[in-house]
Amino acid sequence: MLVGGLSLVRKITVNKKTNSSDKSSNEKSAPETPKSSTQIKQAYQWGVIKYIDNQGVLYRLVSAPHDGDDAVWSLNSGIRSFEIQDGYVDFHGFSGSIYRCKFQDQGFSQRMLITILGWRATELELGNDLDLMPFALFLGEWEANKPRLI
Repeated sequence: MLVGGLSLVRKITVNKKTNSSDKSSNEKSAPETPKSSTQIKQAYQWGVIKYIDNQGVLYRLVSAPHDGDDAVWSLNSGIRSFEIQDGYVDFHGFSGSIYRCKFQDQGFSQRMLITILGWRATELELGNDLDLMPFALFLGEWEANKPRLI
């Protein structure tokens, strides 16, 4: 949201040197420069996956493209940071990708839920765990788990 030429955003990042997260609410920053459409990928349906192995916790975004093609899904490289603004969440991945997700589009088709259950079964066999989590739960856990950096 722009207020008096300044952008008010909620931004959460992980410090690579200290492995600590830094959360600021309504952080004031310089006026935003529009991001090109090639930098931001729009998501139609989305959710956060919590992946746990012997190295720790990694949060990843799973999403369908904006055109609503239920047969094509993206799993980002891992959530490095995110910004909450005007009904959207911009997820920044370790690869440099940015996914823009509308709050109202959170959720999955039955087909995708079955796929995620299959991923979880495979990970459990390997001694890892994988859980789909609502965004509200992710927000609380982000601070507590200090997600690992890749």
